[in-house]
Amino acid sequence: MEWVDPLVAVTGWSAEPVEFDWSGTERALGARLPADFKELRRRFAEWGAFSDHVLVLEAQGDTESVLANYESLRRSVRGNPDNGRIFEPFGILGANDESKGKGKGLVQWGYSFIEEEYYWLADTSQDPSTWPVVARVDPLEPFQRFGMTASEFVYRVLTEAEFSAFSVAATIETPYYRTF
Repeated sequence: MEWVDPLVAVTGWSAEPVEFDWSGTERALGARLPADFKELRRRFAEWGAFSDHVLVLEAQGDTESVLANYESLRRSVRGNPDNGRIFEPFGILGANDESKGKGKGLVQWGYSFIEEEYYWLADTSQDPSTWPVVARVDPLEPFQRFGMTASEFVYRVLTEAEFSAFSVAATIETPYYRTF
């Protein structure tokens, strides 16, 4: 959670935090979500985008929430195993086994308006604060692994021009958060 305060500061965001009930999402995943992500959503509770680029999935909702996205991806892969190829080498958490609470795989937490995808490489046997971020700039490109939290990833995308292919810092000088 050490990156949420700097993200609030750099974007100038000042809305009141909102508490969410994550129990349904965590039950479906068979694991707790990272505390850093919960704090990020608590502080940036309204649906919006960072610098009109990065969108972080909502805590609750029918389409743009972590749970709705997870269930949709899992159904897609279970319904047609060939769909799982685009998530190789990791796969979607729980898509290939029925044992909730045991497994490894991707859980999406965000995306960009230009098709970048942001996931955790979840491992239900590990503390979720240790889950790395895996991301790709295009659904047909390989994943890149980052040993950091979601909020650090977003912060670096917004502020560090040299932060891999994901950065928007060279084109957007002052990061912001805009609600829809």
